[in-house]
Amino acid sequence: VVDDGSTPPLAETHLKPDVQLKYKVKICRHDTTVGLIGAKKTGGDAASGDIVAFFDCHVAPQQGWYEDFLRLIGQNYRRMVVPQITGLNVDTWKQEGSGGGMSKCYVTWDGDFKWGGPDDMYMGMLSGGLAGMSKRWWDESGGFDSAMLGWGGENIDQGVRMWVCGGEIVAAPNAQVAHMWRTGSAKTNARYKHVGDTLRNRARAIFAWNGEYAQKLDAYQDFANRKQNGGDNWYGDMDTFQKVKDRLNGCRPFSWYLRRFKSVYEDGGLVPQDIFMIREEKSGKCLLFGGRAGTSGAGKETVKLQNCNPSNDRFYWHLGNVNRKTGGCCSGFRAWNSEQCFEGGDGRGQARTGICEITGRNDQQTWRLTEDGQLRHRDRCMGPGNAADTLQEAPCVSFRRTGGARFTKQEVKLPIETELYRRDQREHPEVFKLLNERLAAMERKSTMGPEACRKNPGTCVAFMYGDGSGRCLDDTGLLVADRTSCDPVRFVGTHVQRAETNDCLDSWSDNDPETWGFYGCHDGDNQKFKADGPSRVCSMGQPIACFGTQPWPVTSR
Repeated sequence: VVDDGSTPPLAETHLKPDVQLKYKVKICRHDTTVGLIGAKKTGGDAASGDIVAFFDCHVAPQQGWYEDFLRLIGQNYRRMVVPQITGLNVDTWKQEGSGGGMSKCYVTWDGDFKWGGPDDMYMGMLSGGLAGMSKRWWDESGGFDSAMLGWGGENIDQGVRMWVCGGEIVAAPNAQVAHMWRTGSAKTNARYKHVGDTLRNRARAIFAWNGEYAQKLDAYQDFANRKQNGGDNWYGDMDTFQKVKDRLNGCRPFSWYLRRFKSVYEDGGLVPQDIFMIREEKSGKCLLFGGRAGTSGAGKETVKLQNCNPSNDRFYWHLGNVNRKTGGCCSGFRAWNSEQCFEGGDGRGQARTGICEITGRNDQQTWRLTEDGQLRHRDRCMGPGNAADTLQEAPCVSFRRTGGARFTKQEVKLPIETELYRRDQREHPEVFKLLNERLAAMERKSTMGPEACRKNPGTCVAFMYGDGSGRCLDDTGLLVADRTSCDPVRFVGTHVQRAETNDCLDSWSDNDPETWGFYGCHDGDNQKFKADGPSRVCSMGQPIACFGTQPWPVTSR
């Protein structure tokens, strides 16, 4: 137990000599408070057991928590293990509910963590300091940075350090630790002495491991201000990190880390193909993200139409969130250098954003810009509102009466993070060779896509319109050029069913062969199809239309 400057000392109150003897407790005391990071470093360095596990004073490890730790660390001594974090009732000091906690996180360009991560046991980032590892790996990897004070940022350091220096981080599936969350009530208010500088800690972690990517911090006002006021090295001496790298004979570059977590940084859009402004054509104005770069204090922001300004980063967007059908990028729009994703209209003349659900499970964030300029979520679209320079969300067909709603990408460019990422892979392929082979094997075992496709491999196809345009049917029956939007369908007798819902493909117009949708199945001719060769299907009712079939998911051209 580390007593971080408590008054009076714990040895005189809760942990008197008889308690220490009974529970085999060793107390390490700081005469003055140094903060959470320093306290944990003192404890980790003083520990003499095979495994070191860190628990804060406001958590309650649940019965059997150690079993996963022993098993997983026993398999690989260079493995950090993170428990499932659940809720704690501060009155009873018991876990709330039956569990079902969180553990996986990812790191953003400003050195902050966000919930979410891969679907397997591995994780690229931890939310704080609830973790365990072998004492041997603690010593080899250097433990916590001795120059970090207080709390915050140590998780960013450890999260990247573990991976680039030869270790890994896994989520313990059964180990649960109940955590007291700050609710704003007096019972959960902090009662410790505040020391240290979280922003400085985060900067130290970024400059220690991110290499050239650290220049991204200049895009965030708080960091930019500290640099302006304190100089280029305002975050302090970095010798402690260099000693770790020297002891371990070097660590991998940050691009390797980004590639290792491809499901987050490529498929989730954090290393975007490009960034762009989105212009509403009727007004000639662009979508301006109302928040600032970095984390939103409110967890949500507004989007409004303003005169397009290419020099203002808040006008730039990129694709974000995993496409759950394909497992690749992407299913929505993320405001550049933020944690916020587009969620449609707010009903008051503007649009709204929310914290990105990077795994693609938040349907409200599923938006796309179609080739004909629709900013679309299923059968709903964004368009100009009734008043000048306003926005509204409505059924797509409703905008036809007012001349339609059309958006276009403007000022498309490659961001610095993507330039660096591509350059490193191009110039140092040997660094990524083994990792790429492992990623390819993992993708072959992917569990993305509808259950019907996973259970019956090879039965799902995409319908490509027979006019040679390369367009396919999406999940609403629209013909789209974006192949990532091709919806998987299956043949069931003479019907073509959506693999996800089992609705049937239906011709919604006897006169227009390009108007299709999915509807409850029936025996009408407008839902019947027949094969016309090995990879060609034609409708049996009116209108006559033919489709080519391609294995799903469809590869890019």
